[in-house]
Amino acid sequence: RGEPLAPLEWRQNADGSYEFERTLPNGVRFGTRAMPAKHEVRMEMWLTNGSDEPLSELRVQNCVMLKGSPEFMQDGEGRTVLESPFVARKADRGDRWLIVAWEPCHRTWTNPPCPCLHSDPQFADCPPGETQRLRGWLSFYEGRDRAAELSRIRAAGWLR
Repeated sequence: RGEPLAPLEWRQNADGSYEFERTLPNGVRFGTRAMPAKHEVRMEMWLTNGSDEPLSELRVQNCVMLKGSPEFMQDGEGRTVLESPFVARKADRGDRWLIVAWEPCHRTWTNPPCPCLHSDPQFADCPPGETQRLRGWLSFYEGRDRAAELSRIRAAGWLR
């Protein structure tokens, strides 16, 4: 609608989580919360439809930028695994992996020139007055059995 939006910053909550929330001029409210734990960061996005119109086909492009993590920047043979909803990138040396996932996942992909990783989710259709949620995960893994680690993450209850 061409209306300027004030810049917003993340806020840190008393429990150590970080949160961001914005309400658009049409009444749609959305936000993200990142909750660090001992071995992972669990994330949640929400969308509340405060407008008079149903919302549908809302996809989120989530970019995990790797520029600040040089050991994970290089793509190459066997270094990146796309197993929806997971995207995993192997470090330059050793058996260290960066793993990210969002559910429900629309698409997993990478952008080597950037470089970044994507597990891009999609909100369920959202009628006026309703709220939809997405769940995310980010962790590092050191070991040779990446498949077992992905199975462990699937069973970790992060979708609740």
